[in-house]
Amino acid sequence: MDDRFDRRELLLHLGDVLEAMRNVGATQSFSPVAHLASREPSLQALPFLQQMSPSIRARDFLERAASAYASWPKALLETELDRIGLAATVQRELFADDPQGWASYAAYVRQKVSWFGLELDNTTLASTRSNKRDDENGRTSSMPAMKTGWPWNPIA
Repeated sequence: MDDRFDRRELLLHLGDVLEAMRNVGATQSFSPVAHLASREPSLQALPFLQQMSPSIRARDFLERAASAYASWPKALLETELDRIGLAATVQRELFADDPQGWASYAAYVRQKVSWFGLELDNTTLASTRSNKRDDENGRTSSMPAMKTGWPWNPIA
């Protein structure tokens, strides 16, 4: 599969995230990122910041974004692109408690990379359905809904 253009777009997005981190770091650390993104000229050019939950403050964004995107450079250079892993780290670190924000963010990235987050959305939906079924039957699942990313990647 020739995914070099998708890799390029994700690398450009990573650059935007790094720029956002630099610019957010120069603002008030206790202000919500979405609020800063709507009023700071340096952040208005980065529309994905407006999808952040209003509860994420600037200092939290810096920490979470570093964790969410730390694996991207290496992952984008791997022979096989781990599509689920790329999306899962971002969802887990930045949108774990904000499904609507995740949907908006994933749709934003999909403007350039058509598959971004789709497999993760389907996997998450399937695990949510099975967990709800367990709850309806009075049981709870002893296994987490989904394990993604290292070290759970399938060995080729």
